[in-house]
Amino acid sequence: MPGGIVRICALALALGASTPALGARVVDAASARRAISTPAVMARDAGLSALAAAGRATELAARLELIAHDGSLEDIAQEWLLDRGLHALARIEPSPAARATVNRLSARAPTVFTRVDPDHGERATPLYDAGATARFVLQDWERDAARTAAHADLAARSPLAVARFAQAASEPVLSGIADAFRTAPTAEIEEQRTAVAAALAQGRRVDALALILAERLADRDLFAQLVDYADEREALAALAAARHTLDSTSSLETLVRASRRADIASAAVLEAGRLAADDSAARRFLFEALADPGIAPSAAAALAALGDPGVSAEVGRRLSLARSDGERRLLVLALTLDGGPAARAELDRFARSGAGSPQLLAKTRRWLER
Repeated sequence: MPGGIVRICALALALGASTPALGARVVDAASARRAISTPAVMARDAGLSALAAAGRATELAARLELIAHDGSLEDIAQEWLLDRGLHALARIEPSPAARATVNRLSARAPTVFTRVDPDHGERATPLYDAGATARFVLQDWERDAARTAAHADLAARSPLAVARFAQAASEPVLSGIADAFRTAPTAEIEEQRTAVAAALAQGRRVDALALILAERLADRDLFAQLVDYADEREALAALAAARHTLDSTSSLETLVRASRRADIASAAVLEAGRLAADDSAARRFLFEALADPGIAPSAAAALAALGDPGVSAEVGRRLSLARSDGERRLLVLALTLDGGPAARAELDRFARSGAGSPQLLAKTRRWLER
C-alpha cells in the first residue's frame, strides 16, 4: 500500500508540473498572434531591437524593467516582449545593470499558457517563459566570459585555462573553455599539451580538453592517454576520433589498446572493423580477437559487417578446424550476421559436415532454410 501511495503522489506531481500557476491563463494561438501584432507592441519590439543593435545593454535592460512592470500591457504582449528583449540582450556585452535585470527576471514564472495539441489532453505549455529565457541568457554570458578568459590565457601561453577547466563545476564555464581550445591557433594549443596530459594522468577532469587537443594535433600518445584515463564518454568519443585523425597504423594501435579496457572494448573492436575494410592488419586483429571471450562476439560482428567473400572463406576454414562448440558458435555467428552468398556457402558446408553438437547443427540448418 505505501508503494501505491508513492506512485499516486508522483503522478500528481507530474501532472502538477504542467498545470498553470494561480493567476495564469491558457490562450489559443490565434489570440496570441493578435496580441503581439498591434502597432504599439510592434513599435516597442522595434525599440528593443534598435537598442540591441547599438549594443546599449543598460538602456535595453531598463526598457525590459519598464515592460515587466507595465500594467497597461496585455499579459501575452508583455511576456513576448520580455522574451524578445532577453534574446536580444544575449547577443551583446552585458553591463552590471543588465546583469541585475536579467537576474531578477530569471525568477519570473510563466503566466500565459497554451495547449500545443488539444487532441492529446488538457496539458498546458508555457506560451512564453521569460524566466527560462533569462536563465539561458545568464548561462550564455557565463560561457562567453569563460571563452574570452580562456582565449587570453592561451594567447599568453598560460596553463590557467586548463586549471580552471579541471576545477569548474559550471557547465557554461566548461563549454566556454572548450570553445576556446577548439578555435585557438594551433601554436597556442600546442603549448597546453604538457599541462593537459599531466592533468589527465593525475585523474583531473580535463578529458574533453584532451580530446580536443588529440584531434587537433593528431597526437597518438594523447589518444593513448584518453583510452587509459578518460571517463567512458570521452574515451568512447576518442575511438572514432582516432580512426578519423590518425594514420591507419596509429589508429589500430589505439583501438587495440582500447580493446583491453572492459567498458570500451566492444566499441573499440567494432571501430577496428571499420578500419578492416582497407587494412589487413585490422583484419588480423579481428581474427585474433575471436579467441578472446570478452570481445569475441564484437569481433564476429565486425568481421560480418565487412561482407567480404575472402573473410567468409577464412571464417569457414577456421570453422572446419574448430575443436569446441564455443569456437564454432562464434564462427557461425560471424557467418550468419554476414548472410551473403559466400557466408551461406560456408554455413551449408558446415551443416553437411556433421561437426559440432546436434543443437548447433540444427540451429544452422534452420537459419539456412529461411
